[in-house]
Amino acid sequence: MDKETLEYLDQKWFGLATKEDIEKLRQETKAGFRPIPPALEEVKEGLRKLQTETQSTLDQTNLKVESLLQQAREETRVAFDQANKGMNSLLQTVVQEERQSFTSAVGETQKEIEHLNAGAGKIDEQIGGLIEEMTTLSGTIRGGFKEIKEELGAMIKFSSADLEKKIHALETRIKALEKIVFP
Repeated sequence: MDKETLEYLDQKWFGLATKEDIEKLRQETKAGFRPIPPALEEVKEGLRKLQTETQSTLDQTNLKVESLLQQAREETRVAFDQANKGMNSLLQTVVQEERQSFTSAVGETQKEIEHLNAGAGKIDEQIGGLIEEMTTLSGTIRGGFKEIKEELGAMIKFSSADLEKKIHALETRIKALEKIVFP
């Protein structure tokens, strides 16, 4: 038989079914579903217990994490305070060394200037009244002063450049410490 014929016979068969047959079929179907609600209640109760246990575990974990974070904050703050003190001490040492170096350079330059002044005085005494030679010597002295100024300027620039390098090195160390402390 083909599909159409089977469908036709099924429709005819349902047409012959009585209300009692349909009610009986409905009762049987309903009876089959009745045991399911207690099973659902058991599953729901199990899920509630699981949810309660999970929430309790999460709350405990959150408390532990908060405690660990607070401890990490304190350790980080202490580490930063120590690093800050060390950096301040190091910076003070660098500044003192640079001041001493600068003071020493100025003292040496002053000695050289005094030496040049003494030499210029001797030259003035030896030349006496010769204006041409005096002009030449004056030019020589001015050239010496320029060289001294250039040397002094170079020393100051060198000291500034050296200080900049040291400050840059300190900044690099600070950044490295920050990377270690705050990964």
